[in-house]
Amino acid sequence: MKQFFTVLGGMGTLATESYVRILDARTPIHRDQDYLNYIVVNHATVPDRTTWILDHSQPDYNLDLIEDIKQQSLLKPAFFVLICNTAHYAFDKLQAATDIPILNMLQETVNAIKKIKPDAKKVGLLATRGTVTAGLYDRYITDAGYEEIKPTPEILDMTEDLIYHDIKESGHSDGAKYHELVRRMIEEEGADIVILGCTELSYAEEMNPETQYPVADSQSIIVDRSLEKGLALRQNK
Repeated sequence: MKQFFTVLGGMGTLATESYVRILDARTPIHRDQDYLNYIVVNHATVPDRTTWILDHSQPDYNLDLIEDIKQQSLLKPAFFVLICNTAHYAFDKLQAATDIPILNMLQETVNAIKKIKPDAKKVGLLATRGTVTAGLYDRYITDAGYEEIKPTPEILDMTEDLIYHDIKESGHSDGAKYHELVRRMIEEEGADIVILGCTELSYAEEMNPETQYPVADSQSIIVDRSLEKGLALRQNK
């Protein structure tokens, strides 16, 4: 296969399926051959990212991802897409494992805020405890000139309940809970826009779109970037 890219997924599987559905739906097609060429690595047994970030004595997810990257690099994809915000904790280490570029979901998400909410000054973040505690989005948000609004302990607990209990454990999203999280970040915490900094939250957005408040959906944004680069591969063949 030529002119293809590799999706590093399985973190979790429902979020990876969401990425693929959205990518295919946004691809301009008139026949089967118009869809993009890509390989999906649904590595569902990759250890939990937050667990390792909070306790480095736990299984290191990076070892699995580096193995995936090295295996896939032998096939020579044009680029990689890493479908997990929290896994970007060791982004530099993952990128060092290959000469093939890995799209940086965090950077792309913050870059997109100017288009989604041009007048935004305060950017809220909803994400896993690992992403929030490690400050994965911090430098991207501040370097872009925004003030970051992090979730309160109560909002973070509620966010993790949605991510881990409703979606990862039960296999479904709670739309009311998702909308309440966004509402609190906007109305109570003063954010102008909210980053959905976990692909399970992106899954929640796909299932029950937020129409009242502006969100920067990390997975939706990386889909658009994947589509842009994937279509460019066809033009440059």
